[in-house]
Amino acid sequence: MNVTRKDFLDFCSLGPDERQGWLQARFPSGTPAHWWFFVIESLESRLSRFSEASTEERRNALRLGIEVASFAVSVGNLSVPRSVVVIARLLERASLLEEPVGLTDPSEVDSVIRMALGATMLSPEAALAAADRRREEAKNLEESVHRPGSPSTQDELPEDGDMLALIEVEEMLVALRPLFPRIVDPDLRLQIEVWFSLEERFSLGGAASDEVIRRWEKKG
Repeated sequence: MNVTRKDFLDFCSLGPDERQGWLQARFPSGTPAHWWFFVIESLESRLSRFSEASTEERRNALRLGIEVASFAVSVGNLSVPRSVVVIARLLERASLLEEPVGLTDPSEVDSVIRMALGATMLSPEAALAAADRRREEAKNLEESVHRPGSPSTQDELPEDGDMLALIEVEEMLVALRPLFPRIVDPDLRLQIEVWFSLEERFSLGGAASDEVIRRWEKKG
């Protein structure tokens, strides 16, 4: 089922208590995943520095984007880690606007940090262990040459719940890093700083890539 701009405008005009009923009527077979991305991307575009949206429209886009991301989690259509990424991206965009029009409340940054920490299913130790297993598996995959700045071959790695959880952690950390200077709660700052300090150790790294390259060269 295609979604249209009219759907987007109709949905945006609703209050929080009306959204679920509207979705059930509009998508009786279930809300498609692409609907949420359509709504979020449309709202995100209003926060672009190149958008002609008014200050009020931008403020509403940010508010609604945060509400929609949270609502999609509540109805089971979006994971909490994905919601964190969406909200962090919206807050970052709002912070980059030239006019400081009160688009963001400092508590909003703290809230998304809390959400991320609550959605992290791994301890730092378990995350490092998962990263070690991923590194070893990558060394054993001839197709898994990884270079800095390029995507790792996550889909080629074996099924491992902690590895998948690690990927979610990494995605959240990337989205949250630009917001770090704006964290108000010192305890939250310390907690997320621990995770930021581990980011480099999570990467597949040059050692795994070099090992695969050496194996290829020997075969040649």
